[in-house]
Amino acid sequence: MIDRRNPDIVIAGAGAVGALLGYALAMRGFEIALIDAGGLDQQASVRTSALSRASLRRLSELGLWPLAGVEAAPLRALRIVDHSGYGRLSFDSADIGEADLGVIVSHGRLEAALRAKAQVRGVSWHRDRAEGVELGEARIEVVMKGGGRLRAPLLIAADGAQSVIRERLGVAVLQYRYGQTAVCADIRLGHAHEDTAWQRFLRHGPCALLPLPDANRASLIWSTADYEAQRLRGLCDAEFSVALNEAFGDHLGRLEVDGERAYFPLVASHAQHYVGSRFALVGDAAHRVHPLAGQGVNLGFADACALIAALEAARAQSADLGRRRTLRPYERERKASNLAMLAATDVLNRAFADDRAWVRAILRTGLNVTDTLPLFKTFFMHAAGAGTGQIAYGGGHGP
Repeated sequence: MIDRRNPDIVIAGAGAVGALLGYALAMRGFEIALIDAGGLDQQASVRTSALSRASLRRLSELGLWPLAGVEAAPLRALRIVDHSGYGRLSFDSADIGEADLGVIVSHGRLEAALRAKAQVRGVSWHRDRAEGVELGEARIEVVMKGGGRLRAPLLIAADGAQSVIRERLGVAVLQYRYGQTAVCADIRLGHAHEDTAWQRFLRHGPCALLPLPDANRASLIWSTADYEAQRLRGLCDAEFSVALNEAFGDHLGRLEVDGERAYFPLVASHAQHYVGSRFALVGDAAHRVHPLAGQGVNLGFADACALIAALEAARAQSADLGRRRTLRPYERERKASNLAMLAATDVLNRAFADDRAWVRAILRTGLNVTDTLPLFKTFFMHAAGAGTGQIAYGGGHGP
């Protein structure tokens, strides 16, 4: 059965990026239909999102920050340590004249709050799953698992890294499996985190602790080799805590896992095209990066805002929303930035995982030298979306 309400845009997927798009586009007068089964990720409770100042500005401009029900922990400093413990690099918000570098929030609560905003704004919500697409001259039709159909001039795929829409449209995706798994959990700390995130680069991948609103709790994102993750999965909480303390060191005192642990395989991916006739890909459906820089969800937010701008410009000229020419400015703006972040995180992960002594010596020296150069550190913080200047991208979420 075809829905006859004739939306301007159909959005598949109501994660953080899809829900933000639904709300923002509806607020601008577009008729929006959103397809999502409505359930949150079973393991979302142990995932966090690190929202950069750039993303907070975007959310604020959309009337989406602060968000009711989303408690934010300020991130005022970042401490990076290499495997040896001798290579160190620190970033502080005071260095760029800001109160913080961003905030840490529960990913599940962020998604739930954005979904609630989209529903209140009048988005037509179809609690189903997109299963197929049929491309026409002036419309694209989405076939849902429950048998319903939706037609619109434009379909936005925000349905995640395993995007059904992307697959049905035949968009090629380059993918690389790191052979790593991210272990996520809430951790009780031996002493207060003081709004500081710590990241230690270990032999099998980076181990990060991000501050939570409780001063003595942090969110763990530990990227390690698949076989090591499998070993950790078999440990009881007490044994896991011992392994974590041995790996991370005593920077935050005695560490104890507190609650459920979640395991996510790490994959880098990038779609060959972000747009085509009658469709656009955003967020994880278009790209996925290693979580070591915490850039994931905020790259998606940047995608969303660029796409909104392109659609508003098209409407102002009475242009067809689904034409490739209409959507190309979005792709041009976002593709280079996302590829640059994918490459940077990939290089960092590979470099710090290199066991050769001379490579480790160079990296250790590089960290220590950079730590003495305020101008370099300020540049890196602005590039990561912490500063107030115009930037190309922001900072994101766990795997």
